Amino acid sequence: MNQTTTVLTEIVAFLLGRKYYANIIHTRGTNKCEVSSFIFKSKQEANDHRNALESNLSYKFVETVSFRSRHDYSKLTTYSK
Repeated sequence: MNQTTTVLTEIVAFLLGRKYYANIIHTRGTNKCEVSSFIFKSKQEANDHRNALESNLSYKFVETVSFRSRHDYSKLTTYSK
């Protein structure tokens, strides 16, 4: 996903950080919930990961959380279908 940035979006990213998403998952058979190891740049990417978890017998989707960070995670490889 290529995003064009403007001066205003870069200023907001510097002041508040960029917005990212992460999924919280439940390990089936335990009482353990944790953040998945993937960081998503868009809500749609997080939803795609959630849909893939529906057929997984080891993990159950709990919720998607959003957070802001001044670190740029866009260059990291993330979950792909």
